Amino acid sequence: MKLSINMAMTLDGKVVRPDGRWYGLTSSEDKTQMDVYRSQSDAVLIGKNSIINDNPIVKIRAVPNALNPRPVILVRKGTLPPDKHVFEESDHIPLVICTKSNLKEIKTSLENKAEIFALDSDDIDPKKVTGILKRKGYKNVLLEGGPKLNFSFLEADLVDRIFLTIVPYIIGKTGLPGIADRNSELPNFDKNGWVLKDHFTKRNEIFLVYEKS
Repeated sequence: MKLSINMAMTLDGKVVRPDGRWYGLTSSEDKTQMDVYRSQSDAVLIGKNSIINDNPIVKIRAVPNALNPRPVILVRKGTLPPDKHVFEESDHIPLVICTKSNLKEIKTSLENKAEIFALDSDDIDPKKVTGILKRKGYKNVLLEGGPKLNFSFLEADLVDRIFLTIVPYIIGKTGLPGIADRNSELPNFDKNGWVLKDHFTKRNEIFLVYEKS
């Protein structure tokens, strides 16, 4: 199974606006390219915060006759409102992976909206998540999570490829996260490099594709 991260960031490396959301910073070209990446995937990993903050529609529009990937939502604490787009407008019933601590809460709100799988722990272990997806037969998984979720999969050495869009804005505010964010650094970050496999431009945006070296 190959796991890829897809993210967009500003010229100064920020991946959220000062209010913690991302609306309005990418162009139609970036949205089209995101559909291309989704069309090459059979599952899309999304974190709880991305669902709440951005309410994404996991449905391909720009690639004709493409098969839509299955949404896989990771929820460590609490639950999600059942009226989010991912539960209303997906071709596949979403798979929600939660912990033993919030299983009851998830079942109460989402039992008729999703397939639910609870890990035997109080945290979301990326290796257990990828194990579940492998057993279900997924071959290409696209991670569209936030910086903390990206960090956890990078820390576990599970990311094979990074799709990165550079958008033409500078925010400048201190403390906003980059594509991976936590209070500690990734282990051996200066020894585990990435290889630039592709790059292209569309209007004012740069699209980069990196693979693990």
